[in-house]
Amino acid sequence: MPVLTSKAIDAILFDLGGVLIELGPSPVPDAALTGVDRFTLADWFKSATAVSFEKGQIGAREFAATLIEELDIGCDVDQLIDHFTRRPIGLFSGAEVLLPRYVDDIFASHRLGMSKPDAEIFEHVIAVLGIAPARILFVDDNEANVEAAHRQGMQAAQVQGFPR
Repeated sequence: MPVLTSKAIDAILFDLGGVLIELGPSPVPDAALTGVDRFTLADWFKSATAVSFEKGQIGAREFAATLIEELDIGCDVDQLIDHFTRRPIGLFSGAEVLLPRYVDDIFASHRLGMSKPDAEIFEHVIAVLGIAPARILFVDDNEANVEAAHRQGMQAAQVQGFPR
């Protein structure tokens, strides 16, 4: 697992879901799954449908319809979209203080057409920021994304929300 070093940090790059925004347990209703037992975060990044949605290549209705078919989910498109949009619970306590002070740039996967853990999104951010990767701290709740950032030369840390 990548760890922080004592190097100076000029920029902090962080994921929102699970880091600043508290998320519900699953992007799909577990009770409606008939083809699989659960759909985890690791499954999300293995799903071509989920990755296409995250990159902004497909809209919400196509995402829901295709995922329902892919996972044999026992609900309709509107029910899946409703469940998915209710997954973000809200900002973790303390995040509302951090955001207005430190956010200069937003690198949204759906707007860039790229997503983590692909190297291209990290390379893009490094180029746009114009900062040496070793001087960027990347924070995410997903170990695969943290490891991908570390491979690009960034300092990286896996976290889960704010302490209560």
